[in-house]
Amino acid sequence: MMAGGVGGGATAANGPQPTRALALNVSESENNVEIQLVALSAVAQQVEYSIELVGNSRSRHSGNTAIPAGDRQVLSRLSTNVTDTWCARVEVTEGSGESYTLTAGDCI
Repeated sequence: MMAGGVGGGATAANGPQPTRALALNVSESENNVEIQLVALSAVAQQVEYSIELVGNSRSRHSGNTAIPAGDRQVLSRLSTNVTDTWCARVEVTEGSGESYTLTAGDCI
């Protein structure tokens, strides 16, 4: 199953927003989940992010990067084995100062 962006497996904690610089893409198989943190910003800007994927193990990655306008880039790719539940959570701060959280999976 493939779910793209915010919605359909990945949501912003405060509900869908019209233009976010970052989104989650999720790919699930029987015993594995892979997430991609994707940048596609309407404007060139600096973004800071911290991503965590929890399944049978816990993976974390953080970054602070400049993203160009209109250029789709995969900023991070994480995967984990899963036997039951999993959760991906990304904290984002855009160059404008706007902060938001993206989630996917069984996050509480």
